[in-house]
Amino acid sequence: MRVFLSSARAPADFAEVLESVFRSAGVDPALGPADVRPKTLRGAASNVARLGEPDRRATPSASLNVYIEHLSKSRAPRVLKPADPQSVANELKMAPHMTFADLGRLRREFALANHPDRAAAPERENATHRMMIANMLIDREMKRRLAKRHSSR
Repeated sequence: MRVFLSSARAPADFAEVLESVFRSAGVDPALGPADVRPKTLRGAASNVARLGEPDRRATPSASLNVYIEHLSKSRAPRVLKPADPQSVANELKMAPHMTFADLGRLRREFALANHPDRAAAPERENATHRMMIANMLIDREMKRRLAKRHSSR
């Protein structure tokens, strides 16, 4: 793949990078998708896809490297949510008046917000630990209520 961003200055935004990709594929960026043949658009998309391949033969231009470096610096580091049982219990907000259905709903809501499959790669281990704690706390509460129900009979 030929290097299509040859200027040394940093691109103003991602739109400028995309315009360069389209120009390298022979597509006028001013044209709409209906005005361009699908094969040509696939060529432009292929250029973008090749940029992410680690074993590509052509290296990205200096301006693309500056843009990627800028993106990585502009993101604030994520702070992991606390994974101790007390913090998870406070977040769950289980109450004595909750029914089994309420506890099940609480488990689903917590999973929607904290499930490892929904977390970014660096946060998955923490999310897994938090889900295990939440499930343990909810299961313990359900068992306690079942035991209480059976002992009162």
